[in-house]
Amino acid sequence: MSQLPTKQKILQAAIRCFNRGGIANVRLQHIADEAGLSLGNMTYHYRNKETLVKAVWEQLVQMQEQLLAEFRVLPLFQDIERLITHLFKLQQEYRFFYVDTLEVMRAFPLIQAAQQQHISWQIRQMEMALQFNQSRGALRQAGSVPELHLLARQFWMTADLWMYRQQTEGAPDTAYEPFRQMLWALFVPWFTDMGTREFEQLYLENFS
Repeated sequence: MSQLPTKQKILQAAIRCFNRGGIANVRLQHIADEAGLSLGNMTYHYRNKETLVKAVWEQLVQMQEQLLAEFRVLPLFQDIERLITHLFKLQQEYRFFYVDTLEVMRAFPLIQAAQQQHISWQIRQMEMALQFNQSRGALRQAGSVPELHLLARQFWMTADLWMYRQQTEGAPDTAYEPFRQMLWALFVPWFTDMGTREFEQLYLENFS
């Protein structure tokens, strides 16, 4: 059985530690112990906490970008459903980032600037997907162009803040269906008759 490269082993250990204790409470020694490495060996690869957190963030962003690259090829309703499913899985895997987002941004300004650009890119991808579904008749026509942009922005804000909100309210954050329902609820008022039929069929296929 092949072993993970050392750098990937460290990243996975860091994610487990951050998820358990929150980013502010984890020291490099905790991560080294989790990875089964000496602190010197670990800092050879990641010299401080900032470089390690940035590497974890870059790994998450790469997975998000790959997901959206596949999504925007033909973003039908079933593809939106698949996107929502994978977003939920990413949130479960990188829990600390979604719960401690503001803390990460404040502590690591370089990540903050890059994350802001990444969020804008994600919003643009969803806006184009909504325009596509509008053009094929599944969503009603917007009264003005900014409406779709605002809807796309609301989707990403709702998705990214879902776990934080659940934990703040003391509600479970490991069940997929509440996450799914909250995101689809944003689109339901925009459905045409065609869109409503497609969504009902999608629901029957996934939950029958």
